[in-house]
Amino acid sequence: MSHRPARSAWGAALLTLVVATGTLISSPAQALDGATAADGSYNFTAKIDVGGVRACSGTLINNQWMISAASCFADDPTQATSLPAGAPKLKSTAVIGRTDLTKATGEVRQITQLIPRQDRDLVLAKLDAPVYGLSFLHPSLAAPVQGEALKGAGYGRTKDTWVPDVLHSAAFTAEAVEATSVNIDGTPVCKGDTGAPVFREVDGRPELAAIATNSWQGGCLGSDETRTGAVASRVDDIRAWISENTASTLNNWNLQMLTRTSTGLYHAMRNSNGDWTGFGDVQKVAGTVEDLAYAADAAIKGKNYVFAVGGNGRLYEANRRPTGGWEAFRDITDEVGSKPGLTRVAVTSTGSGLALIGLASGRVYHATQDADEKWSKWGDVSAKLGLLGNATQVTTAQTSGGDTQVGVVADKKAYHATRHSDGTWSAWGHISNLPTGLDSINGMAFAGTGSNLQIIVTSPTGGKKHAIRSDATGSWSAFGDLGSRLGNEPTVSVDATGVTREFQAAVVTADGKVKHILRHDNGKWDATEQVAGYPGTPTAVALTGSAD
Repeated sequence: MSHRPARSAWGAALLTLVVATGTLISSPAQALDGATAADGSYNFTAKIDVGGVRACSGTLINNQWMISAASCFADDPTQATSLPAGAPKLKSTAVIGRTDLTKATGEVRQITQLIPRQDRDLVLAKLDAPVYGLSFLHPSLAAPVQGEALKGAGYGRTKDTWVPDVLHSAAFTAEAVEATSVNIDGTPVCKGDTGAPVFREVDGRPELAAIATNSWQGGCLGSDETRTGAVASRVDDIRAWISENTASTLNNWNLQMLTRTSTGLYHAMRNSNGDWTGFGDVQKVAGTVEDLAYAADAAIKGKNYVFAVGGNGRLYEANRRPTGGWEAFRDITDEVGSKPGLTRVAVTSTGSGLALIGLASGRVYHATQDADEKWSKWGDVSAKLGLLGNATQVTTAQTSGGDTQVGVVADKKAYHATRHSDGTWSAWGHISNLPTGLDSINGMAFAGTGSNLQIIVTSPTGGKKHAIRSDATGSWSAFGDLGSRLGNEPTVSVDATGVTREFQAAVVTADGKVKHILRHDNGKWDATEQVAGYPGTPTAVALTGSAD
């Protein structure tokens, strides 16, 4: 471009173009260099068909909501902010996560509800059923900055194709940043790109910055225009509005995550739509634990109990109330009994109380908290079931019927035992004797999902496996490989939990990333998500599920 017009200056030209074509444009198509998106990449992007008369692009922001341009659905695209809320006037279909539209990958959903924004060309679109196995592109908290490098992905026209069958990606530069929009320039934005995502990448993780709306269409097939600039509606300043208007599809269960990093202990929550809160500093609100060595958590009816092992082997307990306030850490070492050499704890809800597993000087211990929050003394599990040499990890979960499942990693092998509701114990079972496909194990986590126990095990070389044990029969499923989902990087921490019969797990990789994965009760997996927002470098993760 020889000059960069302000949004108001080029508006008339764009509106004339819209009236003539009957559609609006937005988001990137790699029209000039012809590069298509790699198969399976940017699978949060959708091709939207509006009544067979208009095609646009959209972005999956959680498992049942997309965001796009209101002009895509408006009778008169030049009057985007007048779009009424409710069902689309024309039957509207979204093909999501299908990089090549000639294939059968991804998901197809009908759009059942529109919630437009009144101050910018932007709309939330509700899908008729949840989407599984695809990535979500979460709105960023950071505003675009002039000169910032941005990316995009869309299904719009290219320099030589009227209706492409493939997703195209593009590079942009942010120019003028206005109150509700950002000007972008770079790869042409063409017809069919309206509503496509404009995003930045932070540590390899994409964040939605804006939604493309209007364009000069320079470089697009059928256009004599030479200018390639475009306008996109910002999303960073409307996170609260998005959360409020997508809350209708939430259930009352959340995932709660503790992340121990090089700078402290932090807490965040993920709701059933897949949206995350920010990470809060636990020690800032619940008090400092000197030489914090390890942390675990479990919840009872929305109250999240957090346990921390201090560097002196003492055990501390705090809790986060359902209303969000915190009760400070208190030293419970004397209540459960001092165990010199305590290095690890794992905890699970028993419904009305808690079951706590400890690892101290190579021995495994068990204690319980009753409904009145009174603790029993540590019981020596190793004395009952036998000593496992060189034990390094413990995990626990509750399954229906009142059984507490206990796992131990010792001598790079995995073991399992059950404490039954009557207080009796089964013997150690040698999980590593099963065909896990791992030569050695350095991490293991349990999650109870109804009557089933789900397990994830990791190896020092980066292998990750998942299996399910039926509590009714005691039989194990085959171990499935999670490497294609979680990657093959070595892990330094792993945890899992059951949330409304969903299996949710997280790992901390050796290169300092937290990755989260979810398996639904129907056996379908969501796409792996790289969690962000915690200060410092993560070293450990702990999970629990809780009701509001």
